[in-house]
Amino acid sequence: MNDTATTADSTAASAPDLAAVRVALIGAGNMGGPVGRAMLAAGVRPAHLRIANSTPASSERAAAELGATAAASRAEAVAEADVVVLGVKPYQILDLVAELRDELPAGTLVLSLAAGTTLARIEEALGGDCAAARAMPNTPIAVGEGAVGLMRGSAVTDAQHALLHALFARAGAVVDIIEQQVHAFIGAAGSLPAFVFTLIEAMTDEAVRLGLKRDLAATLVQQTVRGAATMLSESGTHPAVAKNAVSSPGGTTVQGLAALEREGVRAGVAAAMAAAAETSRAMSGD
Repeated sequence: MNDTATTADSTAASAPDLAAVRVALIGAGNMGGPVGRAMLAAGVRPAHLRIANSTPASSERAAAELGATAAASRAEAVAEADVVVLGVKPYQILDLVAELRDELPAGTLVLSLAAGTTLARIEEALGGDCAAARAMPNTPIAVGEGAVGLMRGSAVTDAQHALLHALFARAGAVVDIIEQQVHAFIGAAGSLPAFVFTLIEAMTDEAVRLGLKRDLAATLVQQTVRGAATMLSESGTHPAVAKNAVSSPGGTTVQGLAALEREGVRAGVAAAMAAAAETSRAMSGD
């Protein structure tokens, strides 16, 4: 057996058994829902993913949509949980931790999805009996093509850290970052899908103005954006090299690129990403 095969077998053997992992998801909304979907895709059993939203009816709807299990209360959701995912709004995080602190089983890993609330503040609110981590996912994790930045708290064990990576294994790109990098991550990945959606909308609208039917325009634009991103990721080619390779002297592409530069598209994208990062920094009080 070669070294590569040995390494692969060793990794598989050491991977956490997600079928046995119990997850409580408190808040299965715009971000919590995709996280729950990604964890189910990674191997968490539907019966072991327990949803607790603001009301029992909301919990039932979210559980039905995800194919998970609704809990009658937050306390019921976290009972026996190995991981508790906090998917509520940032301003609700510390109050929620205080509410749940006495209900959490010893050794539970608490995972916050909220921007703006640091690990130090979450750990202080927990009181030291449970480990805390943060995850910054973006919404395309719902289709396995997103990005997740993981931040490890001081009490998180190696086994718990490996468990987090396993839970997000089907989400897309999962990277370890430190909290000082979270603002840049939000600009480069967390808020970026909305900026990309805006660009795709603009390109689709212009394709319609140029004479294409909207469904055809949407198909062509979305496929081209998907194909361009896949081409870069699979080839490892620098974007500037790929751009120059399709830019013939005096041709249609260089004329379009020149128009983009004149209109300040590059500066606009940079400004949007910087604004998202700066807002994240302000929310954290950095």
